[in-house]
Order: sequence, then structure tokens, then C-alpha cells
Amino acid sequence: MGEGHSQTPGAAAGLSSGADLPPPAALLGKPAVAPCAQPRGAWKWWLAVVLFLATVLTYLDRQTMSLCGGMITREWGLSEEQFGDLLGGFRMAYALVQVPAGLLADHVPVRMTYALAVGVWSLAGAAAALVTGAKQMLFTRRLLGAGEAFNWPCATRIVATMLPPEDRGLASGIFNSGAAAGSLLAPLVITPLARAIGWRWAFFVIGALGAFWIGLWLFATRKGTAAHRVVGRVAHAAAGPRPRRGRLASLGTWSRQVLLHPAFWMLVLVALTVNPCWYFLNDWIPKYMIRAHHVGDVAAGFFTVPVFLAADAGNLASGGLIKLLTTRGWSLRKSRGTTLALAAVVVLPVATVPRIDNPYLVVTLLALGGSGITSIVANYSACQQDFSFANVGLVAGILGMLANLAAAVIQPWIGRYVDLTGTYNLIFQLVAIVPVVSFIAILLFDAIIHGRKMVTD
Repeated sequence: MGEGHSQTPGAAAGLSSGADLPPPAALLGKPAVAPCAQPRGAWKWWLAVVLFLATVLTYLDRQTMSLCGGMITREWGLSEEQFGDLLGGFRMAYALVQVPAGLLADHVPVRMTYALAVGVWSLAGAAAALVTGAKQMLFTRRLLGAGEAFNWPCATRIVATMLPPEDRGLASGIFNSGAAAGSLLAPLVITPLARAIGWRWAFFVIGALGAFWIGLWLFATRKGTAAHRVVGRVAHAAAGPRPRRGRLASLGTWSRQVLLHPAFWMLVLVALTVNPCWYFLNDWIPKYMIRAHHVGDVAAGFFTVPVFLAADAGNLASGGLIKLLTTRGWSLRKSRGTTLALAAVVVLPVATVPRIDNPYLVVTLLALGGSGITSIVANYSACQQDFSFANVGLVAGILGMLANLAAAVIQPWIGRYVDLTGTYNLIFQLVAIVPVVSFIAILLFDAIIHGRKMVTD
């Protein structure tokens, strides 16, 4: 996923080992530094586990809306489109904060930034317990999105700084797997809790969990630890002051050479195709099972468990397979291409879901699709680190903004389509097909970055 083919950490600071383009940080007057040399040890992987737990929290908080959606829409008499508006409000706020979050992750020590972000989104999740209508709920969802927008830029920045390219894929898979793990745990915790004592208490309890993570994070990165040296300093070496005009000129050069680089637009294509598929699985499957298969709220939640268990396995298996193949002499491009070809193939049968009456077969196909989609998502995250080590937080922020802007538009459209047709037919067909586009875009990304033909080595 994030293994740099024939690259040293220093080479990863540019767009490719042979690229003429200087690192964006250097263009801004801030010379890029390679991942800091740290003592060998397990601490890096333990820190990756802490990042995993933060990602679990993000999905527990956002899945509360999905899993309690049936109860909320019945209580307030909302249409599917209005429910989509609540989902879209989260995505819009998430999108608008992604770029500022990426800039902060690159230029401010992430230790306190990350802790404050988790505090904001946890407070927003808990505050949903006090709302009395859709407008107030929309406000809490927007605040939740603003806080959660920091998770991926901060986590990606930390992984890129503390690990060499050949290990970033596995570490990215570890923290990315928190998305599937959170989605897996959510129906086991949230739905029974909501049914027992009310959906408001479910929001409050899940939001309160953030306080425990903040304590763990501050302890794991306390002063004097190796982890503190990664998260307690800026990712770039300090640079002397530059005239304002020079800074603006450098920013213009960076914008032209990065934003106009074809490899960047391959990542944009991946962001706009595979991420909305993952968001659909997270946000709409319980509602689909209730509507199409007439199951109850608790059963609808439990039907998602195999889907996210398989998705979690896809995150880790894809990174592990690529690392295994590269250690056996395969090039990164050949390893990644082979792995993602398998991932794209297992998603295709999702198109048949609306024509299947057996809910257990439906869940099996969705589980296969989830594993393929998360395999692509984890590799997409690693590609961001291959593209520009020096500004990985900003790149992640821009791509996340675009993906979530698309989702903010798509979520209400899904609800409107379901209200008008009473089916999810077209939605599942798109979920099955567009990951193939993501797979092709990653192949093109690798070809551009390594300056070679599309034929594998």
C-alpha cells in the first residue's frame, strides 16, 4: 500500500525518486526532512495502534447516526432525503475543514492538535443527546465533521514521519482498519444500547469515549518517549524568514507543479470514486436492510457486522500481501497492481444485491465488496505518502475535501432516489463499478510516479 518502490525515505520526499520537481516544502522555503531516525523497536507499531483506536472512535461517532437513523426518522417523521441531508451536513463540514487540518498537520506539532480535534468531535457526538429536532441535529453533525476532519491528515502525517516507505503501507492499513473495526463494533454496542435506554443515550455514551482516548494519546506521546519526538515537533525543518512576496511566489510554484501534476489528479479520481462507495456502506446499509428485507433495527445493525469484519480484513490483508510480495522481489507496482486487481474483482458482484431476496446472501456479497473497497482505500492512503512526503497532510486534506464534497452532494441524492423509486438498484450498480475506475487510477498513478510504462516489471 505505501511501500516505496526502489525509494529511500529521502527520495520519498519528492513526487518520485527521479522527478525534477523539488519537494513542495522546499518551494515554500521549508526544506523537507526525511522520516526522523528513531531507535528500532515496537513503539512505532504501538503508536499505529493508538491511531487505529482514534479511527475506531470516528466511526463509532458517525455510525451512531446510521444505526439510530430508523428511530430518529420515525420519531421526527423525516423522509429519506431529509436523513440524507443530515449525512450530507456531516460530510460538508468534514470537507471544508480538511485542507486547514492538513496544513496544521504539516506545520504544527500534531500532539495537541490531534488531542483537541478528538475533544471537539467527541463533544459534538455527546451533544446530540440534547437535540430536539433535525436543525439542531444538523448542527451537531457539522461540528462532528469539523473535528473528525483532522483524523486522517494527522494520522497520515505521523505514519509518513516515523516510518520508511516500505512500512507505511502496513501502518496505513492498521490505522485505516479502524474505520472497519469501528463500523463492526458499532452495531454490537450502539443498537442494543439505543433499544434499551434510547437513542439519545447511545449518542452520549459513544461521545464520552473520546475522553479515554485523549488520556491514552497524551500518555503514549508523553515527554521523554520516542513517540514524543515524532508528534511533538513540526514535520519540516525550521527555515529562516522569507519576504512575503517570495513566500507567495513559492506557493504559486508549488500550486502549479503539484496541483497540475497528473499523478495528483489520479489520486483525485480515486478519492471521488472509492470513498463514496465506502461512505455508502457505512451510512445506508442498516436503512437498506430495514426497507428491502423488513428486518428490525437491531437485526439491521447486526447484519452489518460481517460486512465490516470483512472490510477490516481487507485493510490489513492488502497491506500485508503487498509487503510480502515486495520482500520476495516483486516491484511495488506489480505487487500493488496484482493486489488491487483482486480487490476490484470481488466488488463487482455487489451489483446483483437488489435482485437477491436472501438477506444472508446479500450480506455475503456486501462483505466481499467491503473487503475490496477497503483494500483500495488503504492503498490510496499510502499513495498520498508516496506522492509528497513533505506535504502529506495537506495533500490528504485536499483529497479528503474533494471526496467529502462529493459525498455531501451524493448523500441527499441517494435519499431522493430511494424516495422516488423505492429501490437502491442504481446505487448498488454504481458501488460495484466505480472501484474499477479507482483501481485503474492507482495503476496510472504508479506509472507516472515511477516514470515507466504501464506494463508491470
